[in-house]
Amino acid sequence: MKTADLIAALASEAAPTPPAPVTRPILAACAAGAAATLVLLVLWLGLRPLADALASRPFWMKAGYTAVLGLAGVLMVRRLARPGGRVGWAPLIALAALAALAGLSGLEMVHARPDQMHALMMGHTARVCSLRILALSAPIYLAAVWVLRRLAPTRLALTGAAAGLLAGGIGASVYGLYCDETAATFVVLWYTAGIAAAAGLGAIAGRWLLRW
Repeated sequence: MKTADLIAALASEAAPTPPAPVTRPILAACAAGAAATLVLLVLWLGLRPLADALASRPFWMKAGYTAVLGLAGVLMVRRLARPGGRVGWAPLIALAALAALAGLSGLEMVHARPDQMHALMMGHTARVCSLRILALSAPIYLAAVWVLRRLAPTRLALTGAAAGLLAGGIGASVYGLYCDETAATFVVLWYTAGIAAAAGLGAIAGRWLLRW
């Protein structure tokens, strides 16, 4: 048999790589990074009273929003970890979450008095919220990069952005264990800004950190 015929025969029997070998290390990186971020949060800022937090709607509003953005990042990273991978429909999940929270913010603003507008937008931690989320996302991003370097992404900037979205969403979820801001308007502005910054810096860093 000629070499070309042998290669063609072997290629015809090839099957797609199952998703599990990619998904498991990515989820493990998320768990390890989230654990490191939680330790960082406790040592740096501490935790709010969790019994009060778990009983409040704003806590679950923030947790749901950030978790969905983190999930969108995980789904994107899972696809982009393979050569030539595409993001698929995962960005639509993130956009839907953003649209839903923006809708809540709009309702909040419509029913607020003029003297309440500033508090809804700025809360009492607007100056530091996004920066804290960005800092807390760093351990998760590094854990994701460590795994991705052992896989085969080819779209490095896009993969880095997806890892940043993953890290920002999870990091913001962990930050919610400390943050006591309650306004949807605040969250859609400053939480989103922190997560977007993580994705943007992740794209820039990914060009170098994910290079083969």
